[in-house]
Amino acid sequence: MTGAGAGCAVRYDSPIPPYQQIAAEVVRDIESGAPAVDRPVPSESALIQRWGVARDTARRAVRHLRDQGYVYTVPQRGTYVRERSSEADES
Repeated sequence: MTGAGAGCAVRYDSPIPPYQQIAAEVVRDIESGAPAVDRPVPSESALIQRWGVARDTARRAVRHLRDQGYVYTVPQRGTYVRERSSEADES
């Protein structure tokens, strides 16, 4: 994920909520092809460690990604990149 390698941190002075900042970084990675469709995205624990945020913030970021159609979650397994149709990209 780009956030860790680039030394990115949540900007609390930004008008964009922290969970959306994290989700946006994950989306950038997904759109660049890493991780690929049906491959796992970072877990909540990994997001917590990487970004230094509370569990609720990491959970909201994953929920936001799921609500936007970028990922799907398999209980007790993890969260994975969803294949997106061109129609989903346009909405």
